[in-house]
Amino acid sequence: MSGVYEGLTVVELADRRNQWAGKLLSDGGARVIQIEPVNGSPGRWCGPFVKDKVDPDNCLDYWWNNTGKQSVALDIERKPAQDLLRQLLTRADIFLESTAPGTLAKLGLDYGAVAGNRALIYASLTDFGQDGPWRDWQMNDAAHLALGGQMSSTGYSDATVTPIGGQGHQAWHMGCAFVLHGITVALFDRMTSGEGQYIDVSIHDACAIGTEGAVPQWMYYGETMYRQTGMHAAPRRLPPLELPTADGMYVMAINQAFNKRSWDALLDWMDEKGVTGELRDPKYQEESVRTAEYRQGTIIRDAIRRLIAASNAEECFHRAQTSGISWAVIRAAEENYDIPHYQQRDYWRNVEHPQLGRAIPYPRGPFACDELQLEPRGRAPHLGEHTQQVLAHDLGLTAEKIAALTAAGVIK
Repeated sequence: MSGVYEGLTVVELADRRNQWAGKLLSDGGARVIQIEPVNGSPGRWCGPFVKDKVDPDNCLDYWWNNTGKQSVALDIERKPAQDLLRQLLTRADIFLESTAPGTLAKLGLDYGAVAGNRALIYASLTDFGQDGPWRDWQMNDAAHLALGGQMSSTGYSDATVTPIGGQGHQAWHMGCAFVLHGITVALFDRMTSGEGQYIDVSIHDACAIGTEGAVPQWMYYGETMYRQTGMHAAPRRLPPLELPTADGMYVMAINQAFNKRSWDALLDWMDEKGVTGELRDPKYQEESVRTAEYRQGTIIRDAIRRLIAASNAEECFHRAQTSGISWAVIRAAEENYDIPHYQQRDYWRNVEHPQLGRAIPYPRGPFACDELQLEPRGRAPHLGEHTQQVLAHDLGLTAEKIAALTAAGVIK
């Protein structure tokens, strides 16, 4: 199996913040050697765990973020391990790290110390970057979403309810996306220059740039965006549109406008359910009138609420879509496994997990592209699973030397 990053060797100094960037490189065909502490990277210990039993090799979060990688467990606080990592970097195309600014300089592993490999692309992902008055401050994902502005626009329409940050590591993912963009551009540059370069990515910078319409709305109109339940933030508060169905499910019923076709179909459906109310009034035949009422008022929204309450979830989804209305059923993640649409698009990849005695279906990737071929290449590695293999085959260490390093606790 090939891929857009095939033939590249990546050394990733393991951390929860940067591991998704390494996964995307691995899913694109790169060989990703993950360097982690002898007791395991932080990503192995965050849970949830298989059968709720704490085990660094059975963390579901780690599984998802580390598909196809190799694990080399080193105690890089010790000089022999630093020497091993330095040797690996002489052979690498990319070094992906997320240690606190200045940490690797003390270990002789900063960019200047390893730039003898002139083709090396050295990418650092940190909370606030390598310089500036905030560079030494520490953050977690939720705090980044608050400081960056995302949490201001994320949560519930009810102003009395606490704002929320999602549990998908969105801030870290934004940072990883920018790291991957930077690495990819640097790879293009290297094709002509032959030179690597240093990439400094701040997660906070990535968050501050990714606030959707909040900053432009303020700059252009002087208006603050308010949180909306399950919707984009808007300059005014609107009632939620995650609506309960007759069969106990929920439908996301967000619309920007109704053209004549979709409006007539919606009214016919409402007539069948007996919930049309005053919407047959001729004034609503004007698209501008109904669009303004939908955005500013409650008459159309209340009728939609009644319609969905009188209909089953699948009926809502298929009938709305047939009428050109972009409604969707809100599903639990695991329900997607059996959706025919995903199966027809070859969306799932079965990844074998021998410790479970079965394969688990993983999402293929963010998009299908024959040239890029982004998809999981295998399960996440066990802690130190490839230490001996990498040290022997890549660095040429003898079995005796590897045994001595293991006995000394330098490697695992």
